[in-house]
This record gives sequence, structure tokens and C-alpha cells, in this order.
Amino acid sequence: MEIIESIRGFISTEICSGSVQKIDDADLLIENGIIDSVGIMLLLGFIEEKFAITIDGDELIPENFSTIATISTLVGKKIG
Repeated sequence: MEIIESIRGFISTEICSGSVQKIDDADLLIENGIIDSVGIMLLLGFIEEKFAITIDGDELIPENFSTIATISTLVGKKIG
């Protein structure tokens, strides 16, 4: 749960600047305009630093960054 909440908090405060009321785990981030390509890069930097992992180039696909839940799953797999 800590992974999901960390990701949600970062997106809400740093990417959306509080302009989005509530982001659910299954909300489509890119399709709903919650996050864009610049936001993905910011989020990527945050994830790699916060969780001490490296996201490989072949993992940078829309399916891995479509929702908070999919991002959290990717991070969980990388942590082990």
C-alpha cells in the first residue's frame, strides 16, 4: 500500500499541483489527461529515487504507466 500512496501523492502534488481532486488506482492517467509525457519523466525520476530501482527502457511502455495500480505493480516487481 505504501507504493500506491507514494505514487498517488507524487502525482497529486508534483504533477497535478492539486488540480485533481482524487485519483483512484484504476483511473487512466494518460488517457484522462492527468499526466503527460513530461509528467511520466518526472514520475520516473521520483520512482527510481524513492524506491532505489531502475526502470529499463523496455519497461517504458504505456501499459506499465496507464494507472497507479499498474505503476505500483511494476515497482513491486522491481523491488522484489
